[in-house]
Amino acid sequence: MAKAMIRLIGILLIGAVCLAGCSGNSVVAPASGGKEPPEMQQPAQMLSPDAGEEAATRPVGEITDRTELQKLWEEYFFDAVSNVGAIREFNSAREIAPLYVAMFAWYKYVGEYGTESLEPESEDGGNLVFPLEIVLEYARHYFDLAELELSGMEHPYDPQRRAFLFGMGVSGMKPAYDSGSPVGEKLSKVIRNSDGTLTAVITRYHYLHKDRRELTRTYTLKEREDGSLYYLSGRWEYINNNLVSLSGEYRRFGGIAGYTGNMEEGDLSMAGEMDGKLLLVHAPYEKGKKSALLLADPAVMRVEKNLELQEQLRAGDVRLLGEKCAVFLQDKIVLFDKSLELMESVPLPRPIKDKNRPDKVFGGYNVTADFQQMAYADEVGVKLYNLADGTEKLLAPSERIPRSIISHHRYPRFVAGGRKVITTMQAYEGGRGYMVCNLAEGTSTFYGHSLQDAFTDVIRYDTGLLEVNSSSYNQEENLSEIKTLYLDFATEEIKEIALAEPGEDQSRRPSDYCYVGPNHAAFITYTWDSNDNDQSMFYLNHLNLDTFTLEERIIAVKAAHTYILGVLPDGRIVFWYFLNPSESGVCITKR
Repeated sequence: MAKAMIRLIGILLIGAVCLAGCSGNSVVAPASGGKEPPEMQQPAQMLSPDAGEEAATRPVGEITDRTELQKLWEEYFFDAVSNVGAIREFNSAREIAPLYVAMFAWYKYVGEYGTESLEPESEDGGNLVFPLEIVLEYARHYFDLAELELSGMEHPYDPQRRAFLFGMGVSGMKPAYDSGSPVGEKLSKVIRNSDGTLTAVITRYHYLHKDRRELTRTYTLKEREDGSLYYLSGRWEYINNNLVSLSGEYRRFGGIAGYTGNMEEGDLSMAGEMDGKLLLVHAPYEKGKKSALLLADPAVMRVEKNLELQEQLRAGDVRLLGEKCAVFLQDKIVLFDKSLELMESVPLPRPIKDKNRPDKVFGGYNVTADFQQMAYADEVGVKLYNLADGTEKLLAPSERIPRSIISHHRYPRFVAGGRKVITTMQAYEGGRGYMVCNLAEGTSTFYGHSLQDAFTDVIRYDTGLLEVNSSSYNQEENLSEIKTLYLDFATEEIKEIALAEPGEDQSRRPSDYCYVGPNHAAFITYTWDSNDNDQSMFYLNHLNLDTFTLEERIIAVKAAHTYILGVLPDGRIVFWYFLNPSESGVCITKR
């Protein structure tokens, strides 16, 4: 159950295409009077010459005529389900991503004219060339846009051809407005307002429970004198069907007050605890978005300080070094105190800085709390760098594995009080396990077992590593086993944790299904009902690292995916659950 799939439940798109790089802001493509599409003097079903007079006399209020509703559905809404309909909220058509406008135009054009007149991308076929000038005609008519901002847009836009490269299929006959589109959308209501706008409400129903409303999309369109319409705004509103239920001892908050990002997108993580406050990292995945450090009070779940950074980070770039917060950048380490006040900026040594480039094999770096030593990984292996005299030595080389694939070290981290360095051994298809280098003894030990799925960049504290319900192969017995294991950094002992109720195999799981704190750890197990997701259960489990006492299923969450934000030194667990924006919350256990 990949994390990306989990967090996209409830958002179903038709003809999905790559959205990478479609949010440029500086270069625009102007609408020009270029060659018009075949037999297309004006875009898409313009009304008759006397439509303006008809529009002026149309009554204000709800439209109930089925013929008119069907025309509106086919003309404006059906083709927008997978593009305009994918946007949670927009208050101007300019806020709609250019790619979505182009997708809308594609569906309209192919539905009306087919693809016979469009050239193939290459002699081998593949996508078709959809000229920008055609897109702009539809953009003017349906969105009142004279231009599209295309700076930075990559595939499927080709700036040399001034065209989009599309191959998405288009359905033939459009369903009735009230029968449900292929993704369960129905046009529920349209109201003509006195200010010359139309308000349309589209309802999405559950794919399995056909009578259950999941959300409504409300759009406002402006009516021209000729009777044609163009989009002004739109928004989603999820319906609370009270599907989620929680049991156990916890305190619930609606969210983290002061945090405006989307937790369900995976942008928020907890780097640790500083002076009783949660140190949170806002690290958006979307390209070009700035990151931030936040301090939040767990007693009221409110952000007390929000420090926006100029760089875009991964969550693993922020780490605790004693009582300091360190941000690992490409050319320096920036240190903050407990109040997130800037303390100092430490430049990276040139040998490490020169290798920390996109064109190099570089697996990251780490530093000891006293800033005496650094560890970094390159194509040769993981190395120890002495900051006092600039000397370095190889701790463990990269490994060649069968079929000549190189396994490189990634995410080096000092553990066990700075006496050891742990790395993830990563090959072409992902993590293979971990390498632990003992600095005093000069040895390195590889831990494959089932300790191979998470990565060392999600280690927050100097305690250990926990793998839950992972599959491992027992060579002696010639069979696969599902085990939950804990690797103690200080002793390098691997302890097996016997779960009375293990739930599903979690060989592939999000990183925030598990969190190892300074004294306690927490992890999630679940049972998944593939026939009815409403019956799926998620369980929070607590492990005392001092006594190694396990408490299973201290919290149970029905129907909503559940994630761990962090574990406090006293053992309390901060977690959150999400089914949709109307059924979600942030919680903290009472013990």
